[in-house]
Amino acid sequence: NPSASPSISRNHISVSVNEKFFLLHTVNMASSDSSQPSNAATSVATEEPTNLNLTRLIDYLANSLKKTLGGVHTYTIYALSTKLIPKESLTLPEISNADSNTNKSNLFERQLLLLVKEKIPSNDKEVFVSGVEIYEYHDFDRDLLNIYISKVDTTGYRPCSSTPTKNLLTAYMKFYLEETNVNRQLLLKRKTIKFNIFARPHPQYLFHLSEKNPTKRVLNDSELLKWWKNVLQQTFLHNTIYIVNGEAENRENLFWQYGYPYSDAEEAIKVIPRFEDDAKSRWLDTARESSLTVKNFWELISIGGEFAGGKQAGFFWVEVALDDNQGLANQDIETIPIIDQSFNMGIKKELEKEVGGVVVSSHTYVQALGELFTQEFHSEETAIESTSYWCRYFTGLQDKINPDNLVIKFTVNNSTITHND
Repeated sequence: NPSASPSISRNHISVSVNEKFFLLHTVNMASSDSSQPSNAATSVATEEPTNLNLTRLIDYLANSLKKTLGGVHTYTIYALSTKLIPKESLTLPEISNADSNTNKSNLFERQLLLLVKEKIPSNDKEVFVSGVEIYEYHDFDRDLLNIYISKVDTTGYRPCSSTPTKNLLTAYMKFYLEETNVNRQLLLKRKTIKFNIFARPHPQYLFHLSEKNPTKRVLNDSELLKWWKNVLQQTFLHNTIYIVNGEAENRENLFWQYGYPYSDAEEAIKVIPRFEDDAKSRWLDTARESSLTVKNFWELISIGGEFAGGKQAGFFWVEVALDDNQGLANQDIETIPIIDQSFNMGIKKELEKEVGGVVVSSHTYVQALGELFTQEFHSEETAIESTSYWCRYFTGLQDKINPDNLVIKFTVNNSTITHND
């Protein structure tokens, strides 16, 4: 259905096909190309962005969409993120007799909501077309960034072939992989980036009642897994597939590995991370109580809960080592005294400027998300009204904070690119 839009899902992938369970795990990937992806005080800004700051996520996304989307569109990007929130370890740490102060984790969580609205040519009204919610875990003890893509959704009010969802996700992931876009201080604390995706079909995740929109196409199990594979292959170059207790649709595709990035014998709760809003959480509780191995853990998931009865879902892992890709030799890292053993407040400030848009407390972020969830998107008229309402709400947040360039509005005009999906 070329006039429909996909509704997409969340993070890591456990896949059950015809009641046979397998996992998808992608490793050691490099960015597939160097395509890089305004200024608005309110949601009705008309100025085109001119001096984009590509070390800031929202600018990078606008620049990327302008280059990679086909057709003629007018988009506005909204970015809402939290200040860095101290978190406990994502896995159960090893027991240590060392002083508890030395074991304090320098792990910080950032929640991020990205929304894209588009002007409808027939009436000049604007409506949300795509949305993504993401959790980032910045681990400065391990120089690791764990990214959990929690929710992806569309409203269905633009044709599937022209929604920016896939390109938005690709641009988001590439933002962290290109050295020219990232502050050098932050590069030194991101030697490894892990992307985690759980893909499970659901009629709606972010846009309430959008499932009742007859033009919205909700992807089924196999379509959703194929969609995520295409997104990852569009973003990264090299990976392989392992298959565990199941048949793959194409065993000769060397791009994928079916399996998981942990040893079978390891204790599950010590190596498998637990994220917010994570489908694995209750199973990790069981693993903690029962001291399950990694192998036993995935066997348990494959027969229970969301994965039983022939349902399909999937966990995707992508791991990227940035040392070589970013040209940071070991001696460079050793001779730049930017980070000491305690958390560097300068790095925290740099991180909180990295996204753009509005940065708020965790409490305010939850309120803003709740305001979005109470809106209705079952018809074009209500979707336009709901979009307008939430944009005014966002404007109220930015009025309190009052930085510049919180919303970026831009036009895509690429008649030579005819299909992005």
